Amino acid sequence: MSTGTEFMSQCTASNLAEPVPRTTSKPELGEILVFTDNRSEAASVLEFAGLLAEENGARLISVFTQPAPAVTPPQTFARGTGIRKVIEEQNSQLESIEARHRAVFEDIVRRYGISRSEWRSLSHWSSEVAVNAYYADLVVISRPERTGQMSDPPGLAESLVLSSGRPIILFPPRGTASRVRRILIGWNATREAIRAVADAVPLLARADAVEVLIVDHQRQRARHGQEPGAEIARRLAALGARVEVQPLSSGGQDLGHLLLSQAVAFRADLLVMGAYGHSTLREWLFGGVTRTALYQAGLPVLMSR
Repeated sequence: MSTGTEFMSQCTASNLAEPVPRTTSKPELGEILVFTDNRSEAASVLEFAGLLAEENGARLISVFTQPAPAVTPPQTFARGTGIRKVIEEQNSQLESIEARHRAVFEDIVRRYGISRSEWRSLSHWSSEVAVNAYYADLVVISRPERTGQMSDPPGLAESLVLSSGRPIILFPPRGTASRVRRILIGWNATREAIRAVADAVPLLARADAVEVLIVDHQRQRARHGQEPGAEIARRLAALGARVEVQPLSSGGQDLGHLLLSQAVAFRADLLVMGAYGHSTLREWLFGGVTRTALYQAGLPVLMSR
């Protein structure tokens, strides 16, 4: 990994933007919505969303997607009154599963002193699951684990990134919830990246350190201007964060993996980036960098498009 020395020599003073003293008034998130299901890491996703809600004084809404009822081989042969018994057993099982998850949610709400919260429960086949996200300021959901082929239908996380119009934080499987103190921004001055930074402003305003990563800026001089990253650093420093611009040359490396390795090097708690892709009735497709972050990131990733 090599540093963009040309940029560094010309713009050394711009690489580090000193923070402006913080004011008592900070931008806030009014409503955070978190999606969970019956997967084992649901508690960590709820914990992370709870931390965000506490710091932002936000209303926390949990949308729990009920699992499909489990059917045993003997139950498939049920007839008459036996069918009613099977339904009652399944309902009891689903109620027990939901009760466990709700207890975790209510414990988080209590521990973090979240004054406004709501629990919603929807069946796995409901067509209205994604609709819940459309009116939230921020959505948190577990990151999908599969590699994602164009022929596969998108899951809920992919659909939200592509079509909800909301900032989505993808929480890594088996991740550990922590406060967001160090944020890495994947910056290429496109509409999607600009949108992602704007959506992340309440989090950036509370960060201790922000790094603006610009890869191969020489290829996009018209987009970045005379001093790549200088303006976005100035804007973020005005929020009170200590901002550093890091120009890098990819040297032919895969950009997605380069972005994730830089997040590790920076010890980032959150990666902020634009999401690139499209969805039609016939296909859904993400750009290479987006696809890598969507399916391989080991830290929370905020995506907007």
